[in-house]
Amino acid sequence: MRDAAQSIFEAAGVPVEEAEIVARSLVASNLVGFDSHGVIRVPLYVNWVWTGRFKPGAETEVLRETATTAQLDGHYGFGQVVARRAMAMAIEKARRGGTSWVSVRNCGHVGRLGEYPALAAEQGMIGMAMCNNHGGSVFMSVWGGVGRMLSPNPISFAIPREGDRPFLLDMTTSVVAEGKLKVARNKKERVPQGWIMDAEGCPTTEAEALYGPPPGAILPLGGVVGYKGFGLSAAIDMMAGALSGAGCSEGAKSGGLNGLLLGAIDIAAFRSVDEFRGEVERFIQYMKSSPRLPGVEEILVAGEPEYIEQEKRLRQGIPLDDTTLDQIIECAQGLGVQVNLGRV
Repeated sequence: MRDAAQSIFEAAGVPVEEAEIVARSLVASNLVGFDSHGVIRVPLYVNWVWTGRFKPGAETEVLRETATTAQLDGHYGFGQVVARRAMAMAIEKARRGGTSWVSVRNCGHVGRLGEYPALAAEQGMIGMAMCNNHGGSVFMSVWGGVGRMLSPNPISFAIPREGDRPFLLDMTTSVVAEGKLKVARNKKERVPQGWIMDAEGCPTTEAEALYGPPPGAILPLGGVVGYKGFGLSAAIDMMAGALSGAGCSEGAKSGGLNGLLLGAIDIAAFRSVDEFRGEVERFIQYMKSSPRLPGVEEILVAGEPEYIEQEKRLRQGIPLDDTTLDQIIECAQGLGVQVNLGRV
């Protein structure tokens, strides 16, 4: 899958190093079960390169900088490339100053947000990230409203624990990421009640109702207390959109771009890293010691379901629905690329 994705991107004019970074990122998302942010995006990314929305090889420009902060302009480069550069800068600044924040605008779609805070956790730091869609790609309703008003803005934290896998929270502030609706539509599957509303504001389980015409909307996270997801999404829009200069959700701008706010905290600036890891691990084991509801085999904390899925898919392979597979093969053929992706 990585070879196929990389070959397709290279044929579309993406520099080899960038094509490899993006291909690895997309497949890594599939491996942990984030199919909505995986290779389903390959044909879309190629289209965005062709239409000029993405600019392979673009410079990442530093607009403002202090010892512990920076504002970057990605100049429409691939999000996976720009976000890694920004997170590397945040890590280096935190290493020198204890903590840091880096904002980014004009950054291509970054894929799975949790990938970037995890880079800080690998360095013994706490990583943070939040993201909006540059004022576009609105899919989510506001609390009490009908229709699309907000992007399904995600937020992520990576906190080191004992071992090499951090506590990794990676969540959207809508009930579900739009990409999962795209996957469900490709599979021709119904979605759970409470995920989306149709254009009239009525609940529906038809994924196609989100796309219309006329288009529906994804609901804010929280169900009967969806005002919490609504409030969190609005705050992220302000932090990632207004602070970076990317802009807040308006519904009139084109999608495909992300505004980011990335942060890093050097644990060693506060206390011993080993002591911190030990305390976090004791807390996690305490939570896992809770009596379980019937049918629950194990209490899992953030990141663990993805690690379990990754081990499974490394053994058994990554499942792709026929629609997604056909789209990737068609994209490859259009570029004169031969791909070797078998059907199960």
